[in-house]
Amino acid sequence: MIREIVQMSYLIIVANISLFLFLTFNSTVSNKIKNLFLIGTAISLVMLICNIIAYTFQGTGECLTLLKINSAVSYSVSGPIILPFIYISGVISKKIRITLLILAGINCIVCIISIFNDCVFSFDEMGNSSLKTFAAIPFIFSMIYLCVLLSASFIKFRLGLRLESIFLTVLSIAILSATCLNTYLHFKYLISGMATLSCIFYYLFFTTQTLTRDAMTSALNRHCFYRDIMTMRKHQMFVISMDLNGLKQINDNLGHDEGDKAILAVSESTFEIIPSRCRFYRMGGDEFEILFPSASRSDTEIMMQKIKEAVHSRGYSIAMGCGEYKKGMDLDELIKEIDAMMYEDKARMKALQGL
Repeated sequence: MIREIVQMSYLIIVANISLFLFLTFNSTVSNKIKNLFLIGTAISLVMLICNIIAYTFQGTGECLTLLKINSAVSYSVSGPIILPFIYISGVISKKIRITLLILAGINCIVCIISIFNDCVFSFDEMGNSSLKTFAAIPFIFSMIYLCVLLSASFIKFRLGLRLESIFLTVLSIAILSATCLNTYLHFKYLISGMATLSCIFYYLFFTTQTLTRDAMTSALNRHCFYRDIMTMRKHQMFVISMDLNGLKQINDNLGHDEGDKAILAVSESTFEIIPSRCRFYRMGGDEFEILFPSASRSDTEIMMQKIKEAVHSRGYSIAMGCGEYKKGMDLDELIKEIDAMMYEDKARMKALQGL
């Protein structure tokens, strides 16, 4: 038995340990993203432990209480194993994410209750399990999580991020297949193995995406801007140019460390304001761009005003210009016009300061 357990769990354990080490020593991924991947890794390890306990004691007539607790834990985490991927995708609203956490809590409570009244699962005297009246609840909640993950994929596709959209779709199908096989055919180790592989592949995908980000601000870089704008040019969007005012004076008078703080203030303020479907870029120095797809002019102007106010609250100011792109327009000419608007805004602000 020990030999069989080692054969089935060895690769999953090694893969999780490797991912943990990569996460620990990778400085290009934010702590928030690291924690989400670590949660996914922890859940897959919990599922693996549950599988080992079930494989060891099920059908032996021993440790029935342990088997019930083990099943409660297994059913509690098998659905929420998808939640870290939903959070990492970054396009699902906060209200929906909170709702999913509440559903996960309800699922956990139902599974714990089943330890005492067999409402989800039960065990006979020999330790063989069977599903009961509310057994569909964990499965239904898992389907809800998968639907949300698929909607994240659809949102990514609408934003022109087709590669990530395809990746999330394949991930959803793989997890759905593993869930169905585990639920109806009782295939062991599938969900824990699938969770581990999903974490690894999403981590690899995510870290390759960090190569397109500015190291200091975490905004997307110049190359990414031109790539994305070509990808998204079939869709309506607003293009916004931003420039930090007075960076040269800050560097000359206060030092480059203070200049870096000013640049970070702009990027942090922008990230706090822009909706999830926006793409934010640092073009170099004190120049930034925003792509706002499927937006109205009023929403764009409100967002720009909020960004200006947020930056001003940190003691700095920015000049901005924006223009609406529609399919068939000359994109290069539009960007030139937007830059001209931004420099007009900068000149106007300097004139006001002179008064």
